[in-house]
Amino acid sequence: MFEEERDPLYRFLYRLTRNASDAEDLLQETFLAVWRKREQFEGRGSIGGYLRRTAWHLYLNSRERSERRRGLAPVVHEVEVAAPADASTERSEAVGFLVARVAEALSSLPDNARECFVLFRYEGLTCPQIADLTGTPLKTVESRVARATHALSEKLRPYRQHLPI
Repeated sequence: MFEEERDPLYRFLYRLTRNASDAEDLLQETFLAVWRKREQFEGRGSIGGYLRRTAWHLYLNSRERSERRRGLAPVVHEVEVAAPADASTERSEAVGFLVARVAEALSSLPDNARECFVLFRYEGLTCPQIADLTGTPLKTVESRVARATHALSEKLRPYRQHLPI
């Protein structure tokens, strides 16, 4: 199970946390929590869904701790963007530029909208799955995804001329 679910769960957590170290810590916490409470898994649904739900709750707890700490001492977050494989080409430069702008735009969204958007667009979950995972009403999830999509579209509008198509 660990070998099969590790990479997808890590990607899920990385998209939520936007930090490789935090995602790795939460990944370990998730598998440890599932192992400790393995008798609670009733076999309903997929193990991947069970792991995501566990990871989601651990992520929320982690985020609450971070917000409390942030209230005590402000933290500066920098957006890391991998350099394009072939930075000499115009297309690679444009892609790198756009990736950075998308990361900035995503970071500027409110947490609840960003999380729903990431789960929907990046993880490929449906709105009902997100509602079940997060314990949020379905209509709220749908409106958060729609608002996030609209906000990102507006924030990225000035960069459309840079699309390497």
